[in-house]
Amino acid sequence: MPHNDFPRIVSLGVLNLDFVMELSDEMIGKKKMGRRISINAGGHGSSQSIAAVRCGIPTALIGKVGDDAFGQQIRATLELEHVDCRFLSQVQGVHSGLATIIIEDHTDNTFIDFLGANYELTDQDVDRCREAVAKADLIMVHMGPSIMEAAIHLIELANQCHTPVLVTPSVLTSDISLDFWSNIDYLAMNLAQAAAFCGLKRGENAKTARISASILSGKVRRAVVVHMDNTGVLTAENGVISVMDTCTKCKIADYSGATSFFTGVLAAELVKGSTVQEAAIKAHRAALLCAEKVGVYSSFPSAQTLLSL
Repeated sequence: MPHNDFPRIVSLGVLNLDFVMELSDEMIGKKKMGRRISINAGGHGSSQSIAAVRCGIPTALIGKVGDDAFGQQIRATLELEHVDCRFLSQVQGVHSGLATIIIEDHTDNTFIDFLGANYELTDQDVDRCREAVAKADLIMVHMGPSIMEAAIHLIELANQCHTPVLVTPSVLTSDISLDFWSNIDYLAMNLAQAAAFCGLKRGENAKTARISASILSGKVRRAVVVHMDNTGVLTAENGVISVMDTCTKCKIADYSGATSFFTGVLAAELVKGSTVQEAAIKAHRAALLCAEKVGVYSSFPSAQTLLSL
């Protein structure tokens, strides 16, 4: 790896091929008819990396795909988006991650995941990236159950290298000890993740976001940021909670890709030197643009659009 060719962000998260199926109300006999379908690269690792690159920040992704057509499509999309794939490896005889997202009017989305090659990521794969981690401006991690051990190992490595860490947790990571969060600098969440930290399955609102931010801001080294959809974006920094961008609204069609894109934009703007509040506002506006469209990859705003936010 040439000395002047290090990524500014190193990203870790699951890699999937997303099948997004939008259903209609039409029935033919006992069959429910589909309205639209899209098949694109997805997963938190892919989406947050693409977001950071579209913001102009060189980003390398750590991950694994299978030796199948899905894996080829994931890699091709990442390369098309200029995501650095030097740490993306292929697993023989294992299928790539696959996610099916079923979108139907007047009901919550249904998510079906087949995590495949994501389970094959090891500490050794993370250790291969040590030099890049040491040279990076920021490590960006989505902590999901299929890559939890590798994610924790990467955070430990980043701490050893004194590289700042930004984490987005899965809602299933709420049982992690509060002391763990002292190992990270920035914690980014959506309302569902914030509610999970409070132990409230149906408490997805600004109040639970404030409670979670209050609890966690004393643990992380720098700031907690909560994307609250149409109610704005919350930051907790140095004991001060601020709610901003409450006037920016959208007609929400699909949340699927919003949080990952939010994380990637937030990371990129922090690396550029923006304040936490400046970065949070831009990330929030980008996430709302995603939520206005059905799908994941197909909903992402362009690099040109991001410049105008």
